Amino acid sequence: MGMGDHPLSNSDTKRLDAVLAALRSLGSDLSLPLLVTLVAIARDPGLSINELSERIEVPQQTASRYVAILQGRYQLASGSANPFAGQPLLSLQVSANDPRRRALFLSPQGRTRLADILEKLYTVEVK
Repeated sequence: MGMGDHPLSNSDTKRLDAVLAALRSLGSDLSLPLLVTLVAIARDPGLSINELSERIEVPQQTASRYVAILQGRYQLASGSANPFAGQPLLSLQVSANDPRRRALFLSPQGRTRLADILEKLYTVEVK
């Protein structure tokens, strides 16, 4: 082991394995950056794209792409169909405070998907 490496206890290793298994069970359509985007919007509904980019610490253009993917509007680079095209996880609405601003919210499908994700993560069993 190198300097600064800390060996994990057996229970820590098992817990990390359980978390990894739970994250893998979320499906291949929802990458970690997309999940972080979804969680940030759930945490603070009504965020603008600029506010979202600050929260998730990515450039505005990247945040816009994540939002477009989760809305089902973005064609994926791989050429495959966007899995959210039929059931977008986000909605973009005109802000009640400023009609020039767009506010991000979870769609009903997004709320359901996030509830399923939280259920899986909260019930992680360490074996």
